[in-house]
Amino acid sequence: MPSSSKEHLVITAVGPDRVGLVEQIAQYLLKERCNIEDSKMAVFCGEFTIILLVSGDAAALDWIARSFDTLTAQTGLVFHSKRPAAKAVATSALPCKLLASCLDHPGVVHEVSSALSGMGVNIESMETTAQTAPMSGTPIFQMEAFLSVPAQVNLHELRQKLDKIGKRENIDIEFSLLSKR
Repeated sequence: MPSSSKEHLVITAVGPDRVGLVEQIAQYLLKERCNIEDSKMAVFCGEFTIILLVSGDAAALDWIARSFDTLTAQTGLVFHSKRPAAKAVATSALPCKLLASCLDHPGVVHEVSSALSGMGVNIESMETTAQTAPMSGTPIFQMEAFLSVPAQVNLHELRQKLDKIGKRENIDIEFSLLSKR
């Protein structure tokens, strides 16, 4: 049987966490001859969350997008899907990494993301966490972000802007250029 062109579907789901959710989702997608190409999963306050990039032929992806009621009944998760837009031609960009940590307080993500956005920097992935420091019990905020910095952005100016935010908000910020991915 000739294979048709591979297409993609982005699927998100959220609901009460329990053992076996990933297996049930993976089995459902495999049954429809679809492949999980990329995924992110986490549990927040007892709520399981997942983002998947799934590939398969158009008919299978259309069926999956229309048949979430069955999967919701099996898993208790609420599903959504979207066909990804055609990827824009990438301009020349530098891959960078940003690490930030501080005493947890509102506005950290906004301050950093606003500075990045203002300079045309795209956040390709970001994870944040607030954990309790072992000895003091103080909540510590941590951020790790992978960035795509347009080649025309002056890295020295970007570092200065991040340093200014770090000093003003008492955030330790590390910014580094990565080798090309």
